Amino acid sequence: MTQPIPKPSDVPASASALKRLEPLVGEWTTVRVHPDERFNSAPGRTRFEWLTKGKGSSGFLVLRDEVEHPDFPDSVTLIGVDATANALPDAFTYHYFDSRGVERIYAMSLNDGIWKIWRDAPGFSQRFTGAFSDDGNTIRVRLEKSRDGSTWEHDFDMIYSRVRAVKTA
Repeated sequence: MTQPIPKPSDVPASASALKRLEPLVGEWTTVRVHPDERFNSAPGRTRFEWLTKGKGSSGFLVLRDEVEHPDFPDSVTLIGVDATANALPDAFTYHYFDSRGVERIYAMSLNDGIWKIWRDAPGFSQRFTGAFSDDGNTIRVRLEKSRDGSTWEHDFDMIYSRVRAVKTA
């Protein structure tokens, strides 16, 4: 008899994995720099907070993103440790929902000041690579997209600037 693949809720999140998410916790302003100048400088605000108060005991980080431009959706994302059998070491699941009614599941990693989010899906793959500044208060991001999964094109860039850090320890 084969063992069922555990669901993320069946496997307690590793404290060391959750600790790696702490550089994100807090409030950030965002600016989108888009190749189409009509969308440039779309300001926004992003907040990362633990689902429950305290030290991340729920195992989930909530990302709330609001953008002051009608062509960019507001969104909510749940980030948790990826407990699936085929997960990469140190991987997270990034479950995205937005104001257009779009729902997507991405893989995510955050190691050594590099934040990556990716999704390989027929017809529309995406990847996001962010680099933290030395002081941890700025994240410079490049977003790319692919229609065929092999030819990638620049989508837009983002800059996160920390407004307020939240101490969780």
